[in-house]
Amino acid sequence: MPQCPLLPALSRDCALFLDIDGTLLDFSLSPDGVIVPPGLLALLQNLKIWLGGALALLSGRKLADIEALFGSNFAAGAEHGAFLRNADGAVLAETQPNPALAALVVPLREAVAARSGTLLEEKRFGLTLHWRAAPAMAGELTALAGRLAAPHPGLLLLPAHSALEIRPGGTDKGSALEAFMRRPPFSGRRPVFIGDDITDEPAIARANELGGVGLHVARDFGGTTQAVRNWLTENLERKEAGDATA
Repeated sequence: MPQCPLLPALSRDCALFLDIDGTLLDFSLSPDGVIVPPGLLALLQNLKIWLGGALALLSGRKLADIEALFGSNFAAGAEHGAFLRNADGAVLAETQPNPALAALVVPLREAVAARSGTLLEEKRFGLTLHWRAAPAMAGELTALAGRLAAPHPGLLLLPAHSALEIRPGGTDKGSALEAFMRRPPFSGRRPVFIGDDITDEPAIARANELGGVGLHVARDFGGTTQAVRNWLTENLERKEAGDATA
């Protein structure tokens, strides 16, 4: 599928919000196996400067994982908005961990230990089951997670790409985007969000509701992270060309 030719252009009055896995970075067999392409960090840093600092990474990853990949100088909404940190390191919001998650950890650890190619990602505010290396295990692990979570109505099960997110309700990437938009340097700008799966849909919707635009990798970029990176690069090059002719 070709990239959609009708994508909006970024402008200096935008606030840019980016998902990581499946949007900026290609998936790998395990979360720690992803590769940051050469030049991506410089691209994001230059976009951040152009946008007056209004660039944030919104991810299901732990904050430590985001920082290991991209450093600590970008604003970040970690674990689907459960933890928000500004680019200067200030904590903007932090959700209380849900104790119900503890009841799922041991049986899920045992389940992935018994199923080669699967793994359990344990985070402060949630859990993620991965089966990219063992796709036949998807139904079995999803059913198990459903049974374990059933006695805990506060927990949500959200399908992702070759994975299942298990986390408390009450926060999502849409609420994270909105929280950033209430604060400088994001406030007063037009939000632009790019994501790739069901956990990104709340932020896509919220960006649209706030007068900006929410973009989806499959629907708007032909399903490739390279197309997303190309679009970001093209916007920066357009800005630099405009500066040169001003």
